[in-house]
Amino acid sequence: MKNPKTNRYVKIDRDAGRIIAQKKSPGPYKGIPIAEKRKD
Repeated sequence: MKNPKTNRYVKIDRDAGRIIAQKKSPGPYKGIPIAEKRKD
């Protein structure tokens, strides 16, 4: 998922709901699905 404040991609632990890592180089992670916003 892309962090709008830092404009970088981050890895999120879906079970815990926490950010695991932030990517330094531009573009998304390879092989990691991009999370979409939840529709309540």
